[in-house]
Formats: sequence, structure tokens, C-alpha cells
Amino acid sequence: MGERRLPLGMTPRLLSRDGAAAYCGMSPNHFEEHVARAVPPLQFGRRCLWDVKALDRWLDQQSGLAHAARSVDEWAGMLGDDRASEGH
Repeated sequence: MGERRLPLGMTPRLLSRDGAAAYCGMSPNHFEEHVARAVPPLQFGRRCLWDVKALDRWLDQQSGLAHAARSVDEWAGMLGDDRASEGH
């Protein structure tokens, strides 16, 4: 059976430990010590794979970007803007 390949430029959704570490810009050992403890892998038999979206979510939280993902209405509500409840 032939090797499966994604279209050029497409990132796989699930990454091996080495791939997930590279995606996060760190060594596999550093990834194991700091990220793998916080972002559990999906297990398929003995194989562990990390979901890119889970890694992104964790990275966003670490960098403070998770708060930037709030909607305009959420921010307006936090600021006490009455227009948010009116749908403006």
C-alpha cells in the first residue's frame, strides 16, 4: 500500500511528539516537561498524537491571547456598555 501524504502546504491535525515539539518551537524533551503535561495526547493503541487545535489553545492561554478571542459583545459587556445587550 502506498504512503499517504497530505496536499502540499497542509498541516496534519495530529502530530507526533517530535512534530508537536517542533510545532511549538521547542525540543522534544522540553515539550515533554512543559507542554505534554498540560496538553494530553490522543492515544491510538500505543501511539500518542497531539491535536494542533489543543496545542494552539494552550499556547494562546500561555501568551495571553485567549482573552483576545472574545467577541465584541463580550468585551462590551465586560466594560458595562449597554449597547451589547441591545444588539448594536
